[in-house]
Amino acid sequence: MKEFQLLRYLSKGKFIILIVALLGAIGVYFYADSQQAYTATTVIRYANGAIENGLTPNGSELDVSEIYSSTVIKGAIEDLGLNCSVDEVRSHVKVTPIIPEEEAGKQQTAIDKGEEYEYFPTDYVITYEADSEKSMNYAGTMLDAIIKNYYAFYSEKYVDQQILPNNASNISANDYDYIESAEIIQESVKDIDDYLMQKKASYPDFRASATGYTFTDLENIYNYISNHKVPSLYAGILQHKYTKDNDLLLKKQTKRIEDYEINIKNNKQKSKKLKSLIDNYSEKGINSTEKALQDDSNDSSGSSIIMDVDGYDRDINVITTYDDLIQKYVDINQSIENDKIDKEHAAYIRSVFVDNDKDVNLSKEIDADIDELVEMLNNEYQIVKATAQELNEYIGADYLNILNSVVTSQKVNIKLYLALAVVFFLFFGCAGAVLIGRLKDFMQYILYTDKVTKLPNRQMCDIQVNNLSENELGEQFTCMIIKLDNLAELNDTLGRAAGDTLLGGFGAIIKSLAKSYGFIGWNQGGWFLGLFDQCSTSKADLFLEMLDKSVKEFNEKQVEIQIKYSVAYSNSSEDKTKDIRTLIRHTFEKMD
Repeated sequence: MKEFQLLRYLSKGKFIILIVALLGAIGVYFYADSQQAYTATTVIRYANGAIENGLTPNGSELDVSEIYSSTVIKGAIEDLGLNCSVDEVRSHVKVTPIIPEEEAGKQQTAIDKGEEYEYFPTDYVITYEADSEKSMNYAGTMLDAIIKNYYAFYSEKYVDQQILPNNASNISANDYDYIESAEIIQESVKDIDDYLMQKKASYPDFRASATGYTFTDLENIYNYISNHKVPSLYAGILQHKYTKDNDLLLKKQTKRIEDYEINIKNNKQKSKKLKSLIDNYSEKGINSTEKALQDDSNDSSGSSIIMDVDGYDRDINVITTYDDLIQKYVDINQSIENDKIDKEHAAYIRSVFVDNDKDVNLSKEIDADIDELVEMLNNEYQIVKATAQELNEYIGADYLNILNSVVTSQKVNIKLYLALAVVFFLFFGCAGAVLIGRLKDFMQYILYTDKVTKLPNRQMCDIQVNNLSENELGEQFTCMIIKLDNLAELNDTLGRAAGDTLLGGFGAIIKSLAKSYGFIGWNQGGWFLGLFDQCSTSKADLFLEMLDKSVKEFNEKQVEIQIKYSVAYSNSSEDKTKDIRTLIRHTFEKMD
């Protein structure tokens, strides 16, 4: 069998090695990529004074799960313009409290003693994990959006008031009459203008970086709309009596008037009862107070006083203090006055349209004016909303701090795995190439090697001849036949073992000499076949000289077993033939 030659195996199997390494690396890459996950992390700190007791700035209990609430997640999704469900995002958000080692030790000690220990963390780690279908940038961007929306949410809920909605935005989606649309627009503008007035007073120096506006600027815009745009719309509708359904409009105004009258009547009755309570409270205050103090020195609410007052009505839900009664009385009377004003307004609208000759009086100009004003309000509201949101973030920054910016990491280091995979599969490919090469040598040794001479056997000689017969021979191709002349005699006289020794010794000699020449095999019948490409006659003669020398050295060392041989060769150029079988025949002829 051939000697173990590592470089020969690697050289022959280099393509297999490369393919195995490439396929292995590709397989590892796709597997690692399927297991990939991207985690974005940041740390926030609640900084209000009551946080140590687990309370928010407005005194309510802190609920960190609001970080991944539907409101916050929905806002983040809308900001990024994504088309995914809220649950899909919130399921990948995790909030973990940071508990100092000292506090953890105290907690454990208390548990060991069976005592209660309460600690409210101020710092929390927020993480968002994106799967392999997303990217590292996606994870960081999503967590940024979540924190941004949580800032606004936290500020609105616990620090500042919520942003008023734009009630005028849905007018076109509902079948309002012209005058009804104008009323809704007027009410919406007034509400937002009042909201901006309050903001202007509270934060006069705040200017949003995103919009460039202050609340003073925005209030001036809404004030202008309220004093000019809305009255102009009203005037056009009332002057020309524009309506989509005059009869329906009159019925609505009549119903409104009736409702106001009912409210006014009910509130007047409540006002009268409260007035009676207040008057009686003043008359019997001293005596009732003394009685209350005797019954319960700790009760300062005046509940016993109010129950002794003549005219007390248990159906009236009032707080039983004198100041609260006064406030309730003022509120009810203010409501009466407001209802009177609204009733007069509804009566005026009905009076305008009651003598309208046309049941339907449509106007493309009014439709266009309403649409134009609604569009203006929608655009201005977006500025108001953005400014208010930035204010909430600004205010929230005093109570909610980010300790470090968002850091994104990947679960699987694909480059490292890929490098390891290449090294592993290169080694695996090399091992496979060596194994296959060695297995091939072993199979060739079993099938095509003569066990005595250690040379290729008759079958391999036939294979070599058949392969050479498919093409013309080269210019200096030499066919050599070597015959052991005394093999049969040695077998007969000294036995088969002696003949095997002769074959083994001679086979080792010619195998060694033929390494640099080419193929030589044991063709049985007592002769050897040599097939040497690029072997001139002079080179063939050199081979014979070395063979003769080696045989003499062998014979000198042996006593009974001597090598006797005869040899002949033919050269494709000398014999003028390019056919291997013809060249072999010429060589046999020379042997005779």
